[in-house]
Amino acid sequence: MRRWVFGLGMWGALLSGVWGQAAVAIVAKPLLGTTPAANGAFPIAVQLESRQGNHQGVLSVSVGGMGNRREYLYPIDLPAGSRKVVVATPIVSRYGDTATIRFTARGANAQTRLSINRVLEVDQLAVVVGDAIGGLQVLKQVRSIRNPFQVDFHTNRPLRGVYEVAYCAPELFPDQAIALSGAQMIVLTSGAERLRTEQWAALRQWVMLGGTLIVSGGAGAVYLQSPALRDLLPVAPQGTREVAQLTALGQWLGVRPPAGRATITQAQRIGGDALLQQDGLPLIAARPYGLGAVVFLAFNPLERPLSDYDARARFWQTLVDAATGYAPSFSIAALHMGQSGVSRDPWSGQATTTITADIDPPSVVLIIVLLSAYFMLVAPINYWTLKRLRALDWAWLTTPLIALVFVGVLWRLAGDLYRKSLSSKVQTVLIAQAGSSDAYAVNSALFFFPRAGVFDLQFDQSDMVEVGVSDDMGANFGQTTIVRTIEGDPKRVDGYRVSNLSFQWFRYTRTVQLQGQVEGSLRLQQRNGQWVLSGALRNRLPYELREAQIMTPHGVADLGAIEPRGARTLRSESLIPLPPFNYSFTSGWDSVAALSGEQLAQLLFTQRPELRRAVLIARASEPVLPPELREATERSAEVVYMVSLPLEGDAP
Repeated sequence: MRRWVFGLGMWGALLSGVWGQAAVAIVAKPLLGTTPAANGAFPIAVQLESRQGNHQGVLSVSVGGMGNRREYLYPIDLPAGSRKVVVATPIVSRYGDTATIRFTARGANAQTRLSINRVLEVDQLAVVVGDAIGGLQVLKQVRSIRNPFQVDFHTNRPLRGVYEVAYCAPELFPDQAIALSGAQMIVLTSGAERLRTEQWAALRQWVMLGGTLIVSGGAGAVYLQSPALRDLLPVAPQGTREVAQLTALGQWLGVRPPAGRATITQAQRIGGDALLQQDGLPLIAARPYGLGAVVFLAFNPLERPLSDYDARARFWQTLVDAATGYAPSFSIAALHMGQSGVSRDPWSGQATTTITADIDPPSVVLIIVLLSAYFMLVAPINYWTLKRLRALDWAWLTTPLIALVFVGVLWRLAGDLYRKSLSSKVQTVLIAQAGSSDAYAVNSALFFFPRAGVFDLQFDQSDMVEVGVSDDMGANFGQTTIVRTIEGDPKRVDGYRVSNLSFQWFRYTRTVQLQGQVEGSLRLQQRNGQWVLSGALRNRLPYELREAQIMTPHGVADLGAIEPRGARTLRSESLIPLPPFNYSFTSGWDSVAALSGEQLAQLLFTQRPELRRAVLIARASEPVLPPELREATERSAEVVYMVSLPLEGDAP
């Protein structure tokens, strides 16, 4: 009897444990810390484990707050006993405070949350990639680049934040550029040689979008031999050597040098600029690449003697002031906002939208005149006329007839809008490096929907897809402030509901393989107090570059049109001075600046003239990168190229 009771109890305990166990376990881990940048990605590794049965479901990752929420959906097949890891890259608004991760399937529901400690607006994110855990907290004392769009109202000067530091093991490093978009600076240290090809490609694209890559040398810098990295470096590594002291570093900083011997990487400069040399060897070299830069340090700043150096904060401040730019999240958001046509009055804060579409609705004045005429006819004129005719009993007929006439007039004026076809205008800014066919596209698509309906859209090879333009003051241009995308390749927006005569704005980014490249070698010199530009520019693309101009820190050279497969030679071309950069929208209203490609290039020149680069701005007809709809759509496109070119000659 006792044995029977004992066995029954054991079976009950076992069944209770099985029934009480969740069918799916979910674990989420932030990859780059819990302080993402505003308008940047908050990359999360989500591990799903099936403990009971097979599951076909959807993983949902949502972030946001203050009425602005983004939701990303990932279809998942989860066989029994299997584990799957999904890297989600939600974009964070300035009020995103929590990430909610939920898996939903028939017979299985699991959920977890990740708190966002702080969204960085003025402060910047620095990421250390390698085996080091710690060692760069000194960056919390270092001031980042000035943000001219956020002003200290006490001093009326642009704000400068400090750095938040995150550490990432190479195995967990994201392999998409958009996942890195919130980081302004990434530091490679020992262990980075374990990065995969896809991760190196993401790093290169991140630099092209504005990131600053710090590549440290020294005894453990095996990753310097990576072919993907060697194509980016301003130097050619040639082994290591030991020096008695980093004397040049002390001279650069204006303090005593770090004490003790140091192991440095010997290298020969092949591009960019040597910011610091010792015994004819570059200790610090920088090469502009795209909108960003690659900085080579011959020594490891996390090891001795730098790790014990009492002037570490001064070293990092000097390096940041010389080489860093704006995070890719800033560049992408600014270009998208510039494409949107949304602007805000700097004094009143009133949001306005400029739509350059071939849509001609009736003017407001005409509508007011017609309504005024209608009320005059319906009330005083109709009444006075019927009274004179002694026919007030006919008011039941004349009033509806007058209304029908005016409805017909309004329909005649506005009916053309309903008869228009579904149309879209695609705007693209292509960011590239001279001599490379790889580019990154920042796209916007404005759709005009003449009739209400539900639509499915598809975005091929896109890293990020967002819907509508909304701001923190409550104004929005688009469907809603809740964005849902089905992740994968291609990314999809299904069941998107629109109303009659509505404009909808879609923003997306993607990599592009061009059918050629732009090549060039330029030299900037000062003669008789005037800056002149010389060199050659070659268009290897199969289409014409229109309205081409070369922007430098000291002015602009207009080139006009460059034919397909054509070239242009500049012989001491006088530069037109750049106008003062317009800070008119530094009123504190905007969390995102609205910039064109020309304005973004000028901002880089204004803030970091030490990095010698030129930027080719040109317009072209290709490539057109629209979203796909099942319905027929009339399309127009505007493609702007931003190509970074190496610049030699006199120092800016």
